[in-house]
Amino acid sequence: MRILLLILALIFTNKPALSNLSLPKDLYFNVYRNNSLIGYHKIDFSINENKIIANIEIKFEVTFLGFVVYDYYHQNEETWINGNLKKLISKTDKNGEVMSCKLEKIENVYNINGTSRKTKTNLFMMPTSYWKKELVESSLSNTLNTQDCSIINFKINFLGEEKIYNNNLKTKHYKMEGKEQSGEDVIIDIWYDEDNNWSKMIFLKDGSEIEYIDNNFDVTNE
Repeated sequence: MRILLLILALIFTNKPALSNLSLPKDLYFNVYRNNSLIGYHKIDFSINENKIIANIEIKFEVTFLGFVVYDYYHQNEETWINGNLKKLISKTDKNGEVMSCKLEKIENVYNINGTSRKTKTNLFMMPTSYWKKELVESSLSNTLNTQDCSIINFKINFLGEEKIYNNNLKTKHYKMEGKEQSGEDVIIDIWYDEDNNWSKMIFLKDGSEIEYIDNNFDVTNE
């Protein structure tokens, strides 16, 4: 009996501690251009020790008369520790234009190396992956463009509470307005639910309306 108790004690004292981290909800958006489905944007979350890993994949394809006229693919892996961005690695193919962005925080310095620039800074910039509601919680936001590591300065306005998806989801609606490094305007409407989950997005691109609809609420794609 003493041997059995000793074995049990060893098993339970050596059992690894469970993580207290709260794992965000996985996200999957169907993406529409002028009401026609063109692709998806998905984010899968996992926990590795004390880290939250966000794996992001975006795929758009616009066709005309059976030919692909616009193709976009983006991959991004973010590592977060205690709510702080520790590492980011992305690759983007924007209709044949290849871009990248890498960020790593070493001590209190962010080492940034992307298509647009290479620099070091101690100033944190929220990445444009949109899943963290902290992105819209101030009236001005300097963000890191995850395509090429450039900066987008956003002016942000809270537009009020709204029920979306046929009144099935209560959300908060924000508008983000800024400019990309190229000078192109970036105007985004974005919604977050009561649990701070990213829920919907609409923006204009080359005169077309791009709409993100949560797959769980997308009645047109059933």
